[in-house]
Amino acid sequence: MSIFSRLFKIGQASANQAIDKLEKPELMLEQAIKDKEKQIREAKQSIQSCIATERQTKAQLEKEKAEKFNWEQKAEAAMRSGREDLAVKALERSAEHEQRMTSLEPNWQSQKQSVDELKQEIITMENEIAEFKRNKDFIIAQSKAASVKKDIYEAKARISKNNDTNDLMARLKAKAERQGFEADAAKELSETVNPTSLEDEFKEIGGGTSNPAVQDKLAALKAKMNEGQTAS
Repeated sequence: MSIFSRLFKIGQASANQAIDKLEKPELMLEQAIKDKEKQIREAKQSIQSCIATERQTKAQLEKEKAEKFNWEQKAEAAMRSGREDLAVKALERSAEHEQRMTSLEPNWQSQKQSVDELKQEIITMENEIAEFKRNKDFIIAQSKAASVKKDIYEAKARISKNNDTNDLMARLKAKAERQGFEADAAKELSETVNPTSLEDEFKEIGGGTSNPAVQDKLAALKAKMNEGQTAS
């Protein structure tokens, strides 16, 4: 199947699948049309030669028929004149032309059939290229649509890759937050296992309040404790 036939099928059925592979469909379509037109011109030149041969054979056949009829007429004239000898010679010549005519007839019929078939081929090719030209814009539009569809799918693929990156960043962020929480938990656990000393707690009690009543009681407790120590 020629590129013309393939492209024509594409235009009818599966442009989206096949034209995707054409880098410049407009140029390829134009070239396909030029190639087809050249093919038609060459075919017409070949047919012209075949037609000339067929016409020549037909002319020779008609000539032999005419000669056969002519000698038959002469034979009749000779018989009317009482010249049987001339009639016989005329009939012999007529038989020669009839033999040639019989030989040429099948040759001419075969040539005529071939010419008729070639003419029909030319008509078919011209109809195909006419329809192809009518569908050229449709095929190009299908190609552009396929190209746009391809760009959309590629854009979606890039977006999908970006989403993968965003998911990775989110997972890393969550992991970092988790590690922060784990560090706080470790600190809290360390303080629980190593509590402050009793003296530190009393220091916190003694110096960690601003309540006047508490301060008075603390001063009284200190004085009482000092008196007890003095008495002993």
